[in-house]
Amino acid sequence: MGTYGDEVTQAPSRATTALLAVLLSAAAMAAYANALDGPFVFDDRVTITHNPRIRSLDPLWAPLVTPDDTPVAGRPLVSFSLAVNYALGGLEPRGYRVFNLAVHIACGLLLFGLVRRTIGASARAASLRGDARGIAFATALLWLVHPLGTECIDYVTQRTESMMAAFYLLTLYGVARSAGADTPRSTRAWSATAVVACALGAACKETMVTAPLVALLYDAIFHAGSLREALVRRGGLYAGLAASALALVALVVAGGPRAQSVGTGLGVSPWIYLANQGEMLVAYLQRVVWPDPLILDYGWPRRRSWLEWWPSLAFASTVVLGIGVLTWKRPAVGFPLLAGLIVLAPTSSIIPIASEVGAERRMYLPLAGWLVLLVLAGRAGLARIGAPALRRGLAVVSLLATALLLGAVTRARNEVYLDEALLWRSALKARPDNPRALLNLGDVMRRRGDLDGADALFSLALVMHPPYARAEAQRALVALERGDLDAGEAHLRRAIALQPRLGDLRTNLGEVLARTGRIEEAMTVWRDALEADPNLALAANNLAWTHATHPDPALRDSGEALRLARIATALTARADPEILDTLAAAQAESGSFIEAQATAEEAAALAELRGDPELAAAIRERARIYGEQRPYRDPLGSGAARFP
Repeated sequence: MGTYGDEVTQAPSRATTALLAVLLSAAAMAAYANALDGPFVFDDRVTITHNPRIRSLDPLWAPLVTPDDTPVAGRPLVSFSLAVNYALGGLEPRGYRVFNLAVHIACGLLLFGLVRRTIGASARAASLRGDARGIAFATALLWLVHPLGTECIDYVTQRTESMMAAFYLLTLYGVARSAGADTPRSTRAWSATAVVACALGAACKETMVTAPLVALLYDAIFHAGSLREALVRRGGLYAGLAASALALVALVVAGGPRAQSVGTGLGVSPWIYLANQGEMLVAYLQRVVWPDPLILDYGWPRRRSWLEWWPSLAFASTVVLGIGVLTWKRPAVGFPLLAGLIVLAPTSSIIPIASEVGAERRMYLPLAGWLVLLVLAGRAGLARIGAPALRRGLAVVSLLATALLLGAVTRARNEVYLDEALLWRSALKARPDNPRALLNLGDVMRRRGDLDGADALFSLALVMHPPYARAEAQRALVALERGDLDAGEAHLRRAIALQPRLGDLRTNLGEVLARTGRIEEAMTVWRDALEADPNLALAANNLAWTHATHPDPALRDSGEALRLARIATALTARADPEILDTLAAAQAESGSFIEAQATAEEAAALAELRGDPELAAAIRERARIYGEQRPYRDPLGSGAARFP
């Protein structure tokens, strides 16, 4: 499983190393060449399509303020990267996936460099030193094309994992270079690199909190010889690594910006979550050697008796114990596996992640450790072949065959991501008891016009998981698209009763009330929604529109309209044409007609860029009215044109 030649004593030339880096990059690009044009999926709509915080880089720090209870909450560097993607290519998915692939390649090259340098510099790996380049290349190649990496490229939001992994590997590489530096200046430079990388990784994902411990163990095993010696030699480095993670630790202790999905008090006990993790660890390990089936969403933690869980828990416990014993007896062999367990620990322990029992992307970095072990096992098996030429040939053939097989599975998985319906059907085939997968498949069908099929799936999700507010909300959308306002209202009210804190449901209910002529009741609902969540731009926008344009002067309030419209505009970073349209109406109502006309023209231009010429024409008609020094009046007074 590796390009194993006879041991050589000289270090590989820079030209050879550069060539291997090019080959690794080319292999990754070949594996993912068919992945770049897929649609946004799952949480991509929250983090990208409907995320106003990434719409502007002016000021430059704006995207660093992340919306709560979203996959990028508390992960400002990931949010900033999405904003850069948006600035370069808008909502075209290709650019986002090109970035993800570039990060993946960077991770592979860092892994190659880290493994090669560790084997070449450590006394514990002296017997492997002559083959350091081959082992490192084989490990990095298999890791780059392995199907477990697909989620971090095809599912754009999950760059959280790959960006964190890149900084994690850079942290370890910095420690390795610091340990091997021959001048104080070089030692300081590489130590600073490690500390900065650790801090940047913490701004990508909370798992980075494990990096200081893994770095210390790595140093103790491969360089310093003991924990005590590592701390004596490089105490300042580890103090810096620990300090870089302090803010992250405080965030975890405080409950975090994803307080609705992580932690206790969310209806999932720590012990039920831990019981689920036995099954998940078994699944993760199985997919290292046999990556099928791959599942986008494993759903929520399952509630079952301990009798059902004990076999997987027993197996997982045996694996953990075995890795501990292996690391104790043979630290250099056990470390890659132990490091993987430590990386998995924050998401595979007793701290419940109520929204997601498991995810294959969590194995993105730990996979490297298992592949190191498999490559070493392959090398040991081939070492029994006495003829060097035959050994080299078998090594090359086995590596290429394995890489081609893994790459073919990766490309097949990429094809699944090109069709959202196929993606969710594959998730349901593997986990048919996952109501969220039913919900997402139904949402795809609803957007494609199959209302009956979508409603059937939403109804089944409600049977499978009765207190499911989002399923009720989706049934409401189906009813509204059928023109059944009464049924839509009933579903929304049931959804709100199940999840009163979901302010977007109240926003939708207000729009239904407005369409049925109950505008004052709608305004009350929107105010309640804003009280529950001040960041609901649509609720603020709808209130502002009503205050600015309603024919009844008793409902108009130019000051309140302007205040709310400015809030909505700030929340959407002046990137939503309908909200800018509302701001223009509020400015006109307050008598600022020149400003209103300019804002309306800006909104119309945005509508055209979004591909909505009908909206652009309607806004330009309002701009004409403002040019005549007149405010706009909603002719129906119900907002029906704005709340379809």
